[in-house]
Amino acid sequence: MDGEDELRPDLSGCPFGCVPGRGHLRAGQNRAALAALAMAPDMAAEASPLGASDDRRDIDQRKPWILLRSDPQWRAACLARVAHIPSGYTYLAQLMGHDMGSSVEAASVPWSRGADDEDAAPPVRYNLIDNPLTLETVYGPGPAMLAHVYDPETWLFRLTPGARLARIYARGLNAVSDPDPRPIRALYDERNRDSLMLHELVVAWMQFHNRNARALMAEGLTPYRAYVLARTHAVRCWHRIVTEDLLPRFLHPEIAALPAPPRACALDETTLLHGLCRAFHALPLAAYALGRSGLHNLGTLLKRGYAVSEAETDWRIDWPLFFGARPGGPRSGMSASVAPELRAPVTAAAIIALDTQSAAEARPLRLGNARIGAARAALPGDWPARLTAARLAADFAAAHPEAPVALDADALEWGPLYQFLMAEAQVHGQQGGFGPLGSALLAASVAGSIRRVVMAAEGPRETGLPRPASMLELINLVRE
Repeated sequence: MDGEDELRPDLSGCPFGCVPGRGHLRAGQNRAALAALAMAPDMAAEASPLGASDDRRDIDQRKPWILLRSDPQWRAACLARVAHIPSGYTYLAQLMGHDMGSSVEAASVPWSRGADDEDAAPPVRYNLIDNPLTLETVYGPGPAMLAHVYDPETWLFRLTPGARLARIYARGLNAVSDPDPRPIRALYDERNRDSLMLHELVVAWMQFHNRNARALMAEGLTPYRAYVLARTHAVRCWHRIVTEDLLPRFLHPEIAALPAPPRACALDETTLLHGLCRAFHALPLAAYALGRSGLHNLGTLLKRGYAVSEAETDWRIDWPLFFGARPGGPRSGMSASVAPELRAPVTAAAIIALDTQSAAEARPLRLGNARIGAARAALPGDWPARLTAARLAADFAAAHPEAPVALDADALEWGPLYQFLMAEAQVHGQQGGFGPLGSALLAASVAGSIRRVVMAAEGPRETGLPRPASMLELINLVRE
């Protein structure tokens, strides 16, 4: 192997070629990341903004009644104002959220716990996504660990070129070791199996990787080398799509115009996942026109189970319609409402109740906490004064007397942060996006995650690979 073919720098401690650098790593986490950092001194990294203390975190969280009492008429009134974002971005945003984290109690993953975590209050949270915004939700731990997802000889995803959905594997063949008779879709992150739209986006990324890895192997690279370079290239493209295609749909124009989002707005992982990303539950619609066979109810599209479904026989997402390249497609936006049919068989109110419970257990920061106050104070212009709980409650009541529940200052200040951000988007959002505070929190957290990713320097092998600027461009590329 000549010098051009050698990894730069040598990331043998991390065969994926990309890891985050963190100042404080949880016990048992990111050992490969530490090894890679030691071998990559030229790559910039910064500490993750983990868990600052706050003297008001012990205040009981108020319930988000405006979301728990989901009302179809209120939902329709909200969408009439905010439905400007093509619905493909609903699920691209969900994919981004999954790639930033999967938060569980540390007690459920004992290997993550340190000696100081035993009696922690509130309970320590663990992010099952070790390396945020590196497409870990797609790649998982890689070919060596996921033989049902990858071919062990070629290190390619087990996909027929052009396939829209992941392969089905039979289960339950051995009644003693695996009595579950259901088949299973060969995706790493089980959260990505729950909706047809999200499933297809993940498979598109898998196809993109295979396309690039095959091109590299055609030049004589080994499957291992092709895998590493193709994955690193995919992460670079992912960062571009997140920052240039996804975020512009959701950011308030005044925040998008800033040279950089305020550093004070970077969220700790718990607040990012339980305080901000829950706001994306404002986006799903009750039904979707997929471009084939009429209107499809969300409850049917999000049904669980991995057997052959109408997705193979009748449903076909028209992605140019979904991403706004053709007129007439479904559109959504951020608001203080959720679709009653958020996921069958439970209601939207049940989903929000689960969100509320998880937030109460995880204790993310809320508007009344000092760190969110500092983030609000860092906003430009007169937004710090306009985005107090009392001012937003008054503005919301004046603008929406028909709301099913009155929002008062106490509910906004000490309710879940995502409720405040959804109400702020309803009053101050532009073209279906977040308001200024939600925009700054999202932009700063995404920018911080991307800054912490450490990758080998790009070499000549990758320069000839395609670089889609949008998710739709990537989908069209892999389905040529």
